[in-house]
Amino acid sequence: MGERLDELCETGADEQEHGHPKKPKRIRRWALLVVVLSVAALAWSCVFHGGLTRKPASFLTTSDAVVAVRLGSGSSTAGDDFRYDDYDGWIVLLDADGRGQVAAVNNVLGGDVVWNERGVFYAASSHDFLTTQAGTQEIGRGDRSDERQRYALPDGALAVVSGEEFGYEVDTVHVDGRVASVENDKTGGSVGQCGARILAITDTKESRGISAAAFAAYAARSGGEASPTTLAAVVQLNDHDGEESPVLAVAPMIDGLNSLQHMFACEGDVITMPSELADEAAASRNGSTSERQRTLVLQRWDLSTGERSIIPVLDEAGNPLELNVELGIYEYEAIHVGSEYRFVSSDGDAFAVDLTSGQGRHLFSLNVSRREYLSVFQVTETGVYALKDRRVDRVVTLSYRPWEGGEWRDIFTTRDLAYFLKKGELTPTADIQSFALRPGWDGGAQ
Repeated sequence: MGERLDELCETGADEQEHGHPKKPKRIRRWALLVVVLSVAALAWSCVFHGGLTRKPASFLTTSDAVVAVRLGSGSSTAGDDFRYDDYDGWIVLLDADGRGQVAAVNNVLGGDVVWNERGVFYAASSHDFLTTQAGTQEIGRGDRSDERQRYALPDGALAVVSGEEFGYEVDTVHVDGRVASVENDKTGGSVGQCGARILAITDTKESRGISAAAFAAYAARSGGEASPTTLAAVVQLNDHDGEESPVLAVAPMIDGLNSLQHMFACEGDVITMPSELADEAAASRNGSTSERQRTLVLQRWDLSTGERSIIPVLDEAGNPLELNVELGIYEYEAIHVGSEYRFVSSDGDAFAVDLTSGQGRHLFSLNVSRREYLSVFQVTETGVYALKDRRVDRVVTLSYRPWEGGEWRDIFTTRDLAYFLKKGELTPTADIQSFALRPGWDGGAQ
């Protein structure tokens, strides 16, 4: 039906204008009725905004789209009063030239979008959508006003992590449409995926809900040694029945070890997360937390033994790879390339770290001012994609840079999203919350 609708959007006016005058009168009347009904459906369902066709979400198909974009509340809209109705958020499907389809969906704080072999997976506040070449499926579930991240699981199911103030909730949307929900009371931290498991790296100060289990696990492993005041831990967020999240590994918390991520490297039962380690002694000497020496390290957790190790990341000269206000690693998008874990932070700083040797490199940073542009990122094995929203006029550009041996270049620029990003009479200001690339498409590398 979505394909037929596209045809109507493109040809309905021509059919109405030209008709088929040589056919018998009765056939002409039926044909005219069909045209009238088609044009009426066209007027109801399709609204054109430059190179974008607005449709109901139920009429969307992936068609020739290569980029899926989620619009909603974001960093520039923190003070806006979102009503959480149909005109607070949007899903956009764009082709390689920046043209495509857009549909209104309820705003979700931190709205994420995943595109895998099954299709494009996104949500409104009370249900999920799966858009494919054939159409869009709507899957009901409990109300969720925010999202932390979406993950594609090995068996084809899709997991959604939401909430953090009172503990993470994980909804697993199975292939047959069933939704299984798990609550993790008073549990927060950095979230990621390892195989079929959704995990959080956290501590007993941040996640009081796991405190008793974490200290019990530490006592059993330490042979009666006195426990630290605070423990770091890895917990499982999905596929458990108890009120408490299962604790898979524990270790003493390290002061100054910080990370805020939604993914980490996974190799069997070993997970590794790039993190920042601040030198607390340097902070006290300098008298300002902004002057702490901050370095890049790897947190490595072996879930088969329950142990953690901290690996300093060194540059090519053998020195600690330093971070600062202008060079950070938070909320990165990452991918395994050979023995390296390559990632780009939410501020556009790209790094490569060899997970075996611990040698790391700062590769490059975004080529536009962070004050002038709001940017979100995705990565492939070949490089980094940046979707850049120019604050002053909401012109959006998709750019690409290879991990090595190249510069940033623009793939397309569109003004058509400005209508949905700018404040209107019925709509608030919106931001680009996230975007996803069609699996197998790597247009920037071509």
